[in-house]
Amino acid sequence: MDFNERQQADFNGVQPAGGPYFLAPNTPIILEVWFGDPGEDHGAQWIMAHPLAGEAPTKLVVSNHYKSLDYSVGCVEQNGPPIPCPGQGPYYRYGVTITNAGLSAVHFNLQGGGNT
Repeated sequence: MDFNERQQADFNGVQPAGGPYFLAPNTPIILEVWFGDPGEDHGAQWIMAHPLAGEAPTKLVVSNHYKSLDYSVGCVEQNGPPIPCPGQGPYYRYGVTITNAGLSAVHFNLQGGGNT
């Protein structure tokens, strides 16, 4: 690989459409991110929990980073001769476990990135 041709893939402020994530003390949550549909390979990616300004002092611990590979299942048309329809090729997901090691519940979003 020519390191001069690498592209940055970064993200900041990722959260559900309804607002930021919310996590109680001593509670873990597993979150996944992906790029494109169903999920393009973007090399190594790092995901960090970002506590929002104005929240109580906290420590959000990120662990168990992973990259998963999966395949969409195709189908077979019924009510007649079987006609196979293809599934989508391989897709990738990136995930982490986030644990609130603080004393108060907090709102947060995700930020991170890597090299593609």
